Amino acid sequence: MNEVCGDYVVINPHVWLSQACVRFSNRIKDIYRVSGSSVEKGKVRVVTHGLATTHVHLGLYPIRNTIVSGLSLDDWVRKFVWSWERFLREYPEVSYYASLLAVRELLSSGVTALADMHFNEGMVYKAVLESGVKADLSTPIMNHGVFENYEEALEENLGLLKMVDDPKVKVRLGPCTPRLLDPNAFKEVVELARELELGVHTHLAEVFEDLVWLKNKYSMSLRDFIKFVGLDKVNAIVAHAVWAEEIADVLSANNFVISHPPRSNILLGDGRAPIRNYLSRLSNVTIGIDVAPTYDIREDLRAYTLLHYEGEGVPDLREAFSLATTTAYRGLGFGKGELIEGEDADLVVWSVEGPVAGDPVASVNWGDSIVEEVYVSGSLIFKGGELTRARKSVEEAYYVLKEYLNEFFKFR
Repeated sequence: MNEVCGDYVVINPHVWLSQACVRFSNRIKDIYRVSGSSVEKGKVRVVTHGLATTHVHLGLYPIRNTIVSGLSLDDWVRKFVWSWERFLREYPEVSYYASLLAVRELLSSGVTALADMHFNEGMVYKAVLESGVKADLSTPIMNHGVFENYEEALEENLGLLKMVDDPKVKVRLGPCTPRLLDPNAFKEVVELARELELGVHTHLAEVFEDLVWLKNKYSMSLRDFIKFVGLDKVNAIVAHAVWAEEIADVLSANNFVISHPPRSNILLGDGRAPIRNYLSRLSNVTIGIDVAPTYDIREDLRAYTLLHYEGEGVPDLREAFSLATTTAYRGLGFGKGELIEGEDADLVVWSVEGPVAGDPVASVNWGDSIVEEVYVSGSLIFKGGELTRARKSVEEAYYVLKEYLNEFFKFR
């Protein structure tokens, strides 16, 4: 039986106990109060549930800084992404090293679960297993890009399904986006997902051009498309939804999980997603990282608050944390996202510099906080800034990835 104690134990973003401990094995046994401070003077220890990002591309981690090049989404993809992804297909092991380093940074900001969509997911799966993080994996199924056709991409996604045998890892099908997969093929993938009782992970209405494309090429509105492909009949992670306000009523259904990555949307000029509208309809809005200059989810939580409360009064500084814990965990099917008896012991121990001022959640996200330890299903997988199960692999990854990046610039 393990035990962690804190000056605050956060049950969920709105309920916490002061001076308390959590006892757990693979699941939480109980939470009880104690007396006395848990860490050295001047610091406050806070224990929370782990966070989740519902949309990320781990394989793009090495080129994350290119997103600040001042380019639109399409220009950024043409200039950087396509060439990098062709390189990944040539050297699939790079996806393993990239994913391992990306997961390390995610854990250093308290992320214990993620939903990844990219190529070479078998290599991503290897990194996930070594690190111990929970994951929801899918392959981007498309008619363009690095695949000859969408059948090849679908076969890779189905191969991943056969490969995965860890209860902490789920597989979805990944019909990428309407502009890269025609409606008939998209419908076929969704129907197969229903047949196999899988969810799907897709990009939807990321940029206004997505709506124009559907209208000009297929005479479809976004609502028409959703109905035609059957996306409303399957559990679906819908990434971005920046230009999907016209179907806000549809996206409020329980089968949809809206993944909102504020930093990437801002930096690529996608537009401002109508998050307040979605939340007013009780939609399952969650936080994604997508590709960002860092994979520190706290920066997306801050960006979310600044973006969606601008000029609208005093913000709820715990709202974003809630979207990344309780809503995200439930949307991914990994639990309730709360520290309660019987739940998987996915928890984070934070050290916060200075006083908490009565709100440990806001202090973790907005203060000077450091992740001391991370547990997933009761196992210690991150401590002192390092992966406890893959320290040597991370050290190797830095060296090997540097060599591959040198090769990539020759490749371009």
